[in-house]
Amino acid sequence: MTYESNAPIIVGAGVALQRFDDPSQGVEAAVLMQRALENAADDAGSRAILHNADALLIPQGTWPYANPGSIVAPWNPHLRTTVADLGVLQQTLLSRACSMVADGSADVVLVCGGEAKYRALRGQITGVAPADSPTEGVPHERLTRSDDILTPEEIRRGLVVPARQYAMIDTALRYAQGLSAAQHVEVLADLWSGFNAIAVANPHAWSTNVVPRNTFVDAPPSTLMAANPMLAWPYRKLHCSQWNVDQAAGLIVCSAAAAERFAIPRERWVFAHVGIESNMIVPLTRRAALHRAPAVRVAGDAVLAHCGIAPDDFDHLDIYSCFPAAVRVQTAELDIDDHRALTITGGMTFAGGPFNNYTLQAVAEMTHVLRANPTTKGLVTNVSGMLTKYGMSAWSCQPPARPFESLDVSAIAAAATTTVSVDADYHGPARVASYTVTYDKGLPLLGIVIADTPGGQRCLARSSAADLVADMVTNEWCGRSIAVQAEALCG
Repeated sequence: MTYESNAPIIVGAGVALQRFDDPSQGVEAAVLMQRALENAADDAGSRAILHNADALLIPQGTWPYANPGSIVAPWNPHLRTTVADLGVLQQTLLSRACSMVADGSADVVLVCGGEAKYRALRGQITGVAPADSPTEGVPHERLTRSDDILTPEEIRRGLVVPARQYAMIDTALRYAQGLSAAQHVEVLADLWSGFNAIAVANPHAWSTNVVPRNTFVDAPPSTLMAANPMLAWPYRKLHCSQWNVDQAAGLIVCSAAAAERFAIPRERWVFAHVGIESNMIVPLTRRAALHRAPAVRVAGDAVLAHCGIAPDDFDHLDIYSCFPAAVRVQTAELDIDDHRALTITGGMTFAGGPFNNYTLQAVAEMTHVLRANPTTKGLVTNVSGMLTKYGMSAWSCQPPARPFESLDVSAIAAAATTTVSVDADYHGPARVASYTVTYDKGLPLLGIVIADTPGGQRCLARSSAADLVADMVTNEWCGRSIAVQAEALCG
């Protein structure tokens, strides 16, 4: 099959992982990223390609570097570096890399990200704080997000923690699906046990330990499970992304012409077919349907229109998996059979979710999966915030039928998303749209509800009353009539 000389392709995909309980034995995040790019170059069969790169794109991590590129890519001091702030989709960097190659503004683009949070955690535990190297200068470009993901009311009333917002999304979806709370727990156990099984077989996963399914089910919500305590009903610790990891990923994107020039074997090529993103921002409490993410469906329609393939018809999927709600909402919006394999890595709880970088890990793994199955196609999705922004990319060893495009579907997603206003000082009757209970050391602490008012607005209320909190984890609260006084839930 023929291909365009400017077709963007991944020719190298590398990862780096370390796990030392003694933090002095580990390297810092920038060095892990450097190693991931070197591994990507070795994967391509040419380290010379690193010295000839035009640009380096990095998503911001928890690391303190003002100019990470100076450490990540010491072999090329003239490399143009872009750092994307938290809240910028990782898909944005992937699409930008491919677009730069496709439009001829770059021949070779490096994309990498990584973390050394486990090293930092072990430093806190042992009292031996590892040092990070100083950097000089600033990146050539910094990408920033356009708006805030959280509202002031969400921050003030206890919804700043992502696990709590995602738990509320999941509960709203459970209620819309007609499931009881007990059935919901079983669904989550099946889903996450399946992800764990894939991670166990993944040599690049952060944790390859088998987690028994009953770990997600058996203990009552008020019981402390040392390995898997409840955090935000119905989520336990092992329902959440694991970001205390030392992992990095590096990708080398270049044109087909450059791949030929560097003598990269044809069997190493993975073509980018399309990159899609929605950068519309609507905070959770302002979404009319808490269990919906219309931007996801819009992106699915766009990939079908461009590639001629519906999301469920891709041979390999990696559905972004920061929390079960993210997976469950995406599969519902994309009409994906949730009984099929939804990850190639094992997901962010088990394979590891390095802060603001997991999608690059997934694309690196997808590159290797597709090379092993060269007639197949893969789809990788990406979430930012609380299912706030959304992206996806399609890949294959076969050239695309249509040239690569970077599609921004934000306007279409905005038109498809119904919003409501929030009354921060509401007093009066309301009906619960969703809820969660926060936990401390395995014990229920605070009940939080998002509720609809008779006038069609939203309110956000909470209570630490022991009887109300206990009732929330025992009985159904979605659809319940309550009384609200400003932020106080009165029952």
